[in-house]
Amino acid sequence: MLFSCNRDEVIENDNAAKPHIILDSESGIYTVNAGDELTIAPAYRNAEGASYLWTVDGTEAATTAEFTRQWTETGEYYVTVTVSNKAGSSSEDLRVDVVDPAAPIISLPLAGNSLTLAVGSEYVFRPEISNSDSPDFKISWTLDGVEVGSDMDYRFEAGETGDYKLTVRAWNADGEDSVEISICVADKLPYSLSFPTPSYFQTSTTRYTFAGRPVFLSPLIENLAARKFSWTVDGVASECTARTFPFTPDAPGEYIVSLTVDETASASVKVVCVDATEAQRCRRASAGSSAESTKVFEWVPAPGQFIGETSTGGMTGNETTLAQANAWASERLAKKAFVSLGGFGGYIIVGFDHSISKRDGQFDFAVMGNAFFNATTGSGGSNEPGVIYVMQDVNGNGLPDDEWYELRGSETGNAGTRQDYAVTYYRPAGPKMNVQWTDNYGGDGCVDYLSAFHRQDYYYPAWIEADSYTLHGTCLAARTSQDPSSGFWDNSAFGWGYADNKGSDDLGGPNGSGGEGQRNGFLIENAMYPDLTHINLQYIDFIKVQTGVNSKSGWLGEVSTEVFNFQDLSLMPQ
Repeated sequence: MLFSCNRDEVIENDNAAKPHIILDSESGIYTVNAGDELTIAPAYRNAEGASYLWTVDGTEAATTAEFTRQWTETGEYYVTVTVSNKAGSSSEDLRVDVVDPAAPIISLPLAGNSLTLAVGSEYVFRPEISNSDSPDFKISWTLDGVEVGSDMDYRFEAGETGDYKLTVRAWNADGEDSVEISICVADKLPYSLSFPTPSYFQTSTTRYTFAGRPVFLSPLIENLAARKFSWTVDGVASECTARTFPFTPDAPGEYIVSLTVDETASASVKVVCVDATEAQRCRRASAGSSAESTKVFEWVPAPGQFIGETSTGGMTGNETTLAQANAWASERLAKKAFVSLGGFGGYIIVGFDHSISKRDGQFDFAVMGNAFFNATTGSGGSNEPGVIYVMQDVNGNGLPDDEWYELRGSETGNAGTRQDYAVTYYRPAGPKMNVQWTDNYGGDGCVDYLSAFHRQDYYYPAWIEADSYTLHGTCLAARTSQDPSSGFWDNSAFGWGYADNKGSDDLGGPNGSGGEGQRNGFLIENAMYPDLTHINLQYIDFIKVQTGVNSKSGWLGEVSTEVFNFQDLSLMPQ
């Protein structure tokens, strides 16, 4: 029970004057945890023989000098106390904020709260703990029942093989939380070898191509030294000994391509060379064809401030399946309203009711964004580059399950560009918490929760069922900076080749006038194989835009590509 004492111990008796109320809170705002009792006890002058009335949101609640109530529902409540005597009445308004108990909640960037380490290695546990800023907050780490630390981070040294139980416990006056972590220390880490799917929600690894066009086969490898690669095609050894095998079938048919790494791990993938030509698969535009994309196949954002938000962007908060998320994104694009892709790796895949054909010397398609320059300097501003990928419907099934080809941009091949970057995001353990991530280069960080702006409980997509997910793609070196004098943040533009970016390929508004949104134009001619060599595509059927930097701008939050619309420029009014 919470009790607020009178600030004045002496209550004067002067019936010749009307009462005077002195609240026991200078701000007039009282805060209480949901489920707790709060007593509000003002001091009164000239109140001998007076009557009292308390109302909560306009409804009578008490007729006593003190007001005690158990507050069960969170929210803001407006309370008025009125004191009356023969000389008149006085009233004071106050507010009671009923909040959720601020007990700690521990979140760790670990899938399943388990970890396997090689003997002789070490691992630093860096939990995200809500309400850790309370003055009475404490934390404890115990290893197999023995306390080993009391700092926020804990460094575990894998000195001997075996199984260990590490427990982290955090507590304050409102409660406590604990997480148990299973650690296996082994002589060698368990290895994993597999071939990727074309996108997060695709399940098949089968690859499709035309006769004479190479398929670049590159496995996902975990915990393996990977020094020796041996490839076979239908059981016949290949001359390729590199990690990536550019397999080129010369005739239609199905091929089983297998890889053995270090004579230890093996995996296979089916390659289908379709019995059709590139020209035969092209769906020519007709008089009734739409100039804009007609379907969203996958909207898989990284965590971000706009994900799941109901106030800005029009989400209902009930999008818990991919179909619901795609439908929402499709409606937004049709209205030329933004769809956020979240932090690095977040993407959207769209298709058209026809193939977009390559044009000589002209941009073939455009993606609308909201990039802008700083109005004062003419530079900097907000540029949140989205990397562009294109695909042909090689197998003819109408789905984006074929080969993605990145479009060359100004940063392709630069030293700071990583073509093989991957980030794993972890679902927070509780609401209003940062989203932690790790990458395949040993880095880690978080997508910050911005309580001042975007207050939905979670920035993690509700239609991702797993407690962690990994996004792969090309990562550009960020161009994020802060002005030391003004404190303003800038994300400077990249040269060309990216969505949501004021590059040299900025077309302005839909008619080139700068009117309805900012657009970037793209050339199918810039499509390239994974080894960055040119591929001569005559048309495309699907477009993917993916957030291309892993950066954040302080109080503005993560850098996240926004898209508004996709257009076949050959069908747009000139």
